[in-house]
Amino acid sequence: MPGAVKKPTTGWTGGYRNMQMSFFAKFPKIGQQYGRTLGLMLAIVAGIFIPQAAIFSGLIQYLVFGMMFLSFVGLKFKRSALRLSLLNVLVANVCVALVAFFVLQPVDDTLALVGFMAGISPTAISAPVVMALLERRVDYVVAAVLLTNIGMALIVPFLLPWLGGNQVHVSIWEVLQSVAMVVILPLVLARLVRYLPQPAQQPVLRAKGFTFILWIASLFLIVSKASHFIYTNVTVPLTFLLQIAVVAIALSVVNFSLGALLSGQEFRRETSQVLGQKNVSFTIWLSLAFINPIVALGPTFYIICHHTYNSFQLYRFAKQKAGSRQ
Repeated sequence: MPGAVKKPTTGWTGGYRNMQMSFFAKFPKIGQQYGRTLGLMLAIVAGIFIPQAAIFSGLIQYLVFGMMFLSFVGLKFKRSALRLSLLNVLVANVCVALVAFFVLQPVDDTLALVGFMAGISPTAISAPVVMALLERRVDYVVAAVLLTNIGMALIVPFLLPWLGGNQVHVSIWEVLQSVAMVVILPLVLARLVRYLPQPAQQPVLRAKGFTFILWIASLFLIVSKASHFIYTNVTVPLTFLLQIAVVAIALSVVNFSLGALLSGQEFRRETSQVLGQKNVSFTIWLSLAFINPIVALGPTFYIICHHTYNSFQLYRFAKQKAGSRQ
């Protein structure tokens, strides 16, 4: 009808989807997810072959900070989304990481820390985007993002010095300071953005499109630093790198599978996603800051696993939806 005003999208997917999907608008949904996976793989390969970029590794902390801040901006938490199953996810998040550590410790101490750091990572801040694409409960996943990121930020500083042994010479207070820098401070600043005048909020919301670019840049420098560490400091057998990859794959399978069992049928897909899709930038930074770049490869390999599975989920969903229309 001429002159009709289009109503804004409302409901639990409304504001969040409008904000996030502006970055995806130019590309097909499934192709964009495959593009993300390809971009991450290219960043990893580039980091492997350009270890000289490790001289810029001091920028990683600031890239992660910027990425976390932009990711937290616009997250809308609803009390109605709180469910007991979210606590199940939080407990499972810790238990999977601890089980991985103690199972792998007899094999190798470093491999045990690889398993712990990959497993303890909280829910990825981009998980609500995937749920929106799959047309599931975004508000539930947003609640899980906030709960697990804040929860792990408070739990990890106490677990890491205890489990790290001789490999982690750090106090609880030092880890808390680092966690505050890469998780708590970005979250607080992002929440404060809501109180700015609307014109002042718009540039920040538009900047969210650069989140993935910051992630690609930080991942490139992370892998570059790990490559430089391997080339110049130690001889890491190829078999050990393969073991790290196997641990990451096994953890991703366990997390996505176990997550589906934590909430019954109502939120089966959502709990699978929030336990399986990880905010590995948090644990990668902690690995680089307090352990070594080799341990950081565990969460790095995990990225490929969860993005590959996300691509498969989106492809399967699109195929099923197309089939239902015929």
